[in-house]
Amino acid sequence: MKAVTMLTLFLTIVAAPLSAHSTEALQYGPAELVTLAEDHVKSLIARESSDDRIEVSAGSLDPRMGLRTCQQPIDVNLANNATLDRQTTVLIQCHDYEGWRLFIPVRIQQMRAIVVAARPLSPGDVIGRSDVKFNHVDIHQLRDSAHTNIDELLGAQIKRRIGTNQAIQARHTCFVCRGQNVTIISGSNGLEVRATGVARSDGLMGDRITVRNSRSNRDVQAVVSGSNEVRVVF
Repeated sequence: MKAVTMLTLFLTIVAAPLSAHSTEALQYGPAELVTLAEDHVKSLIARESSDDRIEVSAGSLDPRMGLRTCQQPIDVNLANNATLDRQTTVLIQCHDYEGWRLFIPVRIQQMRAIVVAARPLSPGDVIGRSDVKFNHVDIHQLRDSAHTNIDELLGAQIKRRIGTNQAIQARHTCFVCRGQNVTIISGSNGLEVRATGVARSDGLMGDRITVRNSRSNRDVQAVVSGSNEVRVVF
């Protein structure tokens, strides 16, 4: 009888930790795993740019997969070689004895307030304040650099057609356009000399371009300082 009692006590002591361990297992359903992937991507982007509006959408998991169980907190990271571009992949891993892992694709929209056309703009148009406005645009869909300041575009010329609500990008405009006549300003110590020339390339404000002096017929390097205006820097 005493032996039976001791055996019962031993089994109770051994079984207790095992039972407690199994009740501590964490369970994750398909919807919860998708949310974990989305939240992870949002947190990574927020560290880089807190002013942008982030919209992420993870690929759905088959609800028939049921619950995933892990005896310890799971790891959520970007998969190897994944970047925070339009599409990324999140790797969710369980590192217990019977570990498992899932790859979840995530689509990213990083919406930023940038300058867009308020109406259709055609080549040759000069941008005025009423021609532009702000709108939130997914920056991952832009092929070129965009503008976040309306003032820096006022007076620029349109090189190619831009539709209403389309982002105005660097390739769309020029303050000095190739083949156009420009004013060349040079001088120092308050003394300025002005000459006329022809732009040999397009340029935005602050760009260094080549212009040909109409009088000397020589090419000079100058910095775009305004609409159809360049300044020679010594």
